[in-house]
Amino acid sequence: MRLNILIGLLPVFIFSQNVEMYLSLIHEGQSEGVKENLPELISKYPNDPGVKYLQALLTTNGMKSLEIYAKIIEKFPESKFSGYSSLKIGEYLYARGLYSQAGMQLRLIPRKYPRLENMQRVMDMMVSSFLAIGEDDSVKYYIGIYRSMFPNLDFDKFGIDSPSFSTKQVISNKKNKEPKPYVIQIGAFGSIQNANRLKLQVSQIGYNVDIVPVQTNGRGLHAVRVVRFRSKSSAERIGATIKKKLGLDFRVLYRPVGSN
Repeated sequence: MRLNILIGLLPVFIFSQNVEMYLSLIHEGQSEGVKENLPELISKYPNDPGVKYLQALLTTNGMKSLEIYAKIIEKFPESKFSGYSSLKIGEYLYARGLYSQAGMQLRLIPRKYPRLENMQRVMDMMVSSFLAIGEDDSVKYYIGIYRSMFPNLDFDKFGIDSPSFSTKQVISNKKNKEPKPYVIQIGAFGSIQNANRLKLQVSQIGYNVDIVPVQTNGRGLHAVRVVRFRSKSSAERIGATIKKKLGLDFRVLYRPVGSN
């Protein structure tokens, strides 16, 4: 019986090894051979997160790649490729100079994927992103948390003194800051794919976007919202800017943190 189980698992193990081999080839600049094999891999393993990750890496359309990464995170949250995909989204935003969005994306990775390889790179880009937009307090906040979680990483090179806060102390300090209860709703969709597509589109022009589940007339929808603002007037100004750039209608809603 045990032998049968091992034999049944063997193809999965071999395929997993093949994905790692394909990733190594891509990183070595030998992607053409992987591209040739990709259609067959997609045909044989259409729902495998590793194959989808290979597909995203080899897709030349940046927006399409982001969509695939987002689907991996949504459908395979426990897979290591979910962590890889989160990092790729952060790298893309950072490379485009969308530092606010990059910082918000990268800050979550150490908590959600603490075993992700090359965590130092995550920290480097996160800190650089926040420093680029003058968010020194955010840098101190996250260094205060992650220094204890990852004692082997080099935090001293950032040249920022960070007190040894406990996580509870840091969260408490954050809660005492001025609230931002206003959000801009720019769409609501039954399809999570459509919601993610709009989120990526608006993130491209430099705004923080969340997708929130809501109920409307007994129907479950995915609300796409630009977040967060201290005043209604500041939210309306941003909403008008988004409408001018993308032609999207919007509503400013009062939604304190913790409400839908």
